[in-house]
Amino acid sequence: MLTAVPDTFTDSGAPTGRTAVPYRVLNPAGDLDIYARKSVSRKSRQDRELSVNQQISDGIRWAKSNGYTPRYVWVDNGISGSKDIRRPGYDAGIRSLDSGEITCLWCYKLDRFSRKGALAVLTIMDALEGKRIFFGADNLDTSNRNDRRMIMWRAEDAKEFSDQLSDRVSDAWRHSKEEGIWLAKLVPYGLKKNKKRKLKPDDSPAFPGNVEGPTKADVIRRIYQEADDGATGPKIVDRLNAEGIPAPGRAARWTPVHVYRILQNPAFIGFQPASKWYNRIDPCYRNDEGRRVRIGKPLVSEAQQMRAREKRMARTKVFGPNMRTQGDRSAAKYELTGILHCAGCGRLMTKSGRSYQCPHRIRAGEPCIAPASVVATYAEDFVFQAFRNRLAASDPGDALIQAVASRWLSAERPDAVSTKKDAETRLANAKAELQDLLDAKYKRKEFEGPSAEFFPKLKKEAEKAVKQCQKAYDSVPEGSADIGFLLDAELVREAWESATLEKKRMLLRLALDGVCVRKAFATGRTAVTPERFHYAWTGIPREIKPEAVSLAA
Repeated sequence: MLTAVPDTFTDSGAPTGRTAVPYRVLNPAGDLDIYARKSVSRKSRQDRELSVNQQISDGIRWAKSNGYTPRYVWVDNGISGSKDIRRPGYDAGIRSLDSGEITCLWCYKLDRFSRKGALAVLTIMDALEGKRIFFGADNLDTSNRNDRRMIMWRAEDAKEFSDQLSDRVSDAWRHSKEEGIWLAKLVPYGLKKNKKRKLKPDDSPAFPGNVEGPTKADVIRRIYQEADDGATGPKIVDRLNAEGIPAPGRAARWTPVHVYRILQNPAFIGFQPASKWYNRIDPCYRNDEGRRVRIGKPLVSEAQQMRAREKRMARTKVFGPNMRTQGDRSAAKYELTGILHCAGCGRLMTKSGRSYQCPHRIRAGEPCIAPASVVATYAEDFVFQAFRNRLAASDPGDALIQAVASRWLSAERPDAVSTKKDAETRLANAKAELQDLLDAKYKRKEFEGPSAEFFPKLKKEAEKAVKQCQKAYDSVPEGSADIGFLLDAELVREAWESATLEKKRMLLRLALDGVCVRKAFATGRTAVTPERFHYAWTGIPREIKPEAVSLAA
């Protein structure tokens, strides 16, 4: 018996659950079916590959001149004959022959029937038992023993041609990639191709027809800037959709997936992406020397992309490798949203009613060994008092104060840090190049064999670039920030009482990376005590221990 597929399909390849629908019905009482196939069209082969209609016409003429009545025509249009994929027309024709509905299956040529080699064709031939497959242009008949060897040779020739064609296409693609040519049909949002198929910023309007509004390239830069400022993917999406900025492609709205892929795509920093780059730790394509390949002008700096990716990862590892956070999906509505964490599991606490609670208590999900809950007014008061007292008790030279000053300068006087930040960006880019090169050598083992001789020179160049950028960075003077009011407990209280919710959150985040809240020591109504709060101060190394160990500061 011939092998038949379990499902039935239409000529388009979609499962129907019923008898397969033939491409054309000629005479339901006939005894011969025609099988026609045309591969995925390529410009170089358009004139060499006989069209489906021409194959059908030849099959009908042969059937009538050889005493057969054509019944059905089965077609696979745009489906390869060499890959392990379902061909619904082929399956239907073989099934009809196997079931005895017909006695002959006609195919224009053996390479239209299969390009999988002699073994695939031999398997079909050995199971025919009194039935035949006739290959018209080859004039070969499976029922003729004298044709058997020739059919095997032709089948192997067809497979060899397919393999060679596949190799040539692969070589051409690899060469084009190494030349920095953009090969994909679609170009990432915010970029466009020039005549040489290199990428450059897309200056077309983000709002079609509105030349006064932002360009698509501006939208990409904005996404990176907001991510650099600490915004989560869902927050960025909410703002883009709220402003009505059209989403990429045919999407109706922006989604976090759009943002996450934009923040990872190496095309935006001017490098050729690897195949399936979005699933790779290193998304850049590399040539035989281990170098990344330039695809065009960068839209954003490599340091920006690295920071955006690192901040996304940091949000999942704020208090340790086993304590994960959950990003906000909208602007924070409460004072300690995104700051309080449950000490039992490390997840961000959620405001519910009058209390901040471990999300396990509200939405369940993964179990928490000690879900915390604390009345909001008590928590907000404890955190502010700790914030005020810690700053007031610190010396100007403390690491905490230095970190607070740096954050204050970035938030309140961005102009004062722009020059320093540019130098820092160049230094980060140089370090990223060096780190990537070292990873390629020692982690990914890419500099092995003939390419090993290139590594010393590349390493020397990368180290020289780091030293030059470090020297330039050190030569830029540091900005100064007047944060004297933060060191005075009374001035801090006055500023706090007159501040908006957004300003309060900004002040807390100057000194705090987060606050862990421990579950109450006893059940029932218990007083909220300072021992339940553990503070992660910026600039100060910390080690968070398991729940079983005291988290008191």
